[in-house]
This record gives sequence, C-alpha cells and structure tokens, in this order.
Amino acid sequence: MELNYREGELENLLRVRDRFVDLIGLYSNESTTLSKSKMLGTIFDTVFFIGISNLRHHMPSVKEVYLNVGEPRNKSLRNLELLEEMRIVTRVHDKNDSRVKRVRLTDKFKDDFDSFVSQWVDSRKPQAESA
Repeated sequence: MELNYREGELENLLRVRDRFVDLIGLYSNESTTLSKSKMLGTIFDTVFFIGISNLRHHMPSVKEVYLNVGEPRNKSLRNLELLEEMRIVTRVHDKNDSRVKRVRLTDKFKDDFDSFVSQWVDSRKPQAESA
C-alpha cells in the first residue's frame, strides 16, 4: 500500500509527532529516563492506541493493548507500568469482570493528548486551508 502525502504534509506530521514525544518526555522523572528511540517506538504506539481508544469512548483491556501495539506481552506490561509511574495512564478494574484491567489516559495527560490530536489533524490540512 502506497501512502501519498501532499507536499510538506509528512514533515508536518513528523514535527507534531516529535512534539508529542517531547511531551511524553516531560512526564518522565529522573528515575524513568527514556531514550528518544524508545519513546518514538513502543511508548508512542502504546499511548497513541490508548488515547485514540479513549477518544472513541472505549477503555481497552491490557490484553487489547499488547495485541494491537504488536509487542510481546511482557514488554507491553513493562511499558504500561512505566506509563503509570509517569502518570500518563491508569489501570482500572472492568465493571463486568474484575479479572480484567482496563487502561485509560489520566485526566492531566488526556488534555495534552487532545491538544496533540488537534495539532495532528491540523497538520493534515492543505496549506491553503490552514492560512
């Protein structure tokens, strides 16, 4: 499948993604310093999947996260623990099945994620529309 981007669209999208990764970095503390490559990879994918699911009024289960992000279960669990330490996500018990944990963005990070999505959508607009 070939993706066709308008001139400058891909660069705008990558700049928005980099700003989002920088934002994730602001949530980390001294004990949880992350490399830029890790944030661009699995951490970004995990936060993005959870955030988009939450925007659709769905709290994915932990299992849904690791199946959709495409990482091994243990790596996904470590990433979720790290994101919880950073206060980006929180896990809650499912109302219908207490064995299942659901994941959502924290209230503080949700606002930042909403801002990221707005910037992302704006970056996809043709230059004539955004002027």
